[in-house]
Amino acid sequence: MSYTIIDHGNWVPYTKPPVLSPEGYPLAPPDTMYCKRESDGADWYDIARAEGSFAEGSVLVSCISTNLGWITQAVGTQPQRMFPQNCMLIEVQGFEGEKPQEAFGMKVFDPEALTFSEIPVPVQPVITYKKDIWLRATDEEAETIEQVLSQQTTRKQRIYAEAQYLDHADPLFAELLAGFVTAFGTERAGQLLAGS
Repeated sequence: MSYTIIDHGNWVPYTKPPVLSPEGYPLAPPDTMYCKRESDGADWYDIARAEGSFAEGSVLVSCISTNLGWITQAVGTQPQRMFPQNCMLIEVQGFEGEKPQEAFGMKVFDPEALTFSEIPVPVQPVITYKKDIWLRATDEEAETIEQVLSQQTTRKQRIYAEAQYLDHADPLFAELLAGFVTAFGTERAGQLLAGS
C-alpha cells in the first residue's frame, strides 16, 4: 500500500476571550473548547475550515502519546469532524482503500518510520502459587521437593520461602524447574509447577 504521511504537529488546548458580534452577542458558547498547534499557535478551527489545509480525499488521523507509543484515535476524511486536542495529527495522502478506520484505527504509529502496526497484546504473566505445588504433590514427592530445595543456596532458599508465588518469567523459576525435571522427569515437573 503506497501513501504519503504528513505530520501536522501536536495540538494542545487553550482558552481565548469570547468573540462577540457587532451587536455584542457571543459568537460561540462560553464553554467552547479550543486547541492550537504547539509549533505555531495555529487555531484548529481556522485550519479545519481553511481551503487547502488538507489534500482532497486524504485521511486525517489523531494519535495520542502512550507508554506503547503513539496510538491512533480518531480517523476521518472531514476535518470539521476532527478535534485533535492533546494529540498529534497526521494526514495520509493517497490512501486507496475503502475503510480507513480499519486501516489506521487503533494502531501504533511510528512517526520516524512513518508506519502503522498493531497494538501489542500484553502477555499475561504465568504464576504458580506455592500452595498449589504442595496440593499437587504426593507425600513422597513432597519429601523430594524438600530435598531439591535444600540443595539450593541459602539465598535462593530464602527467596523461595518468602515468595507467595513463583513467576515463570523469573530466571530463578528456570533453575527450580531444572531441579524438578531432574527429580521427577519433564512431564511430572510440568504438572507440579503448572500455572495456578
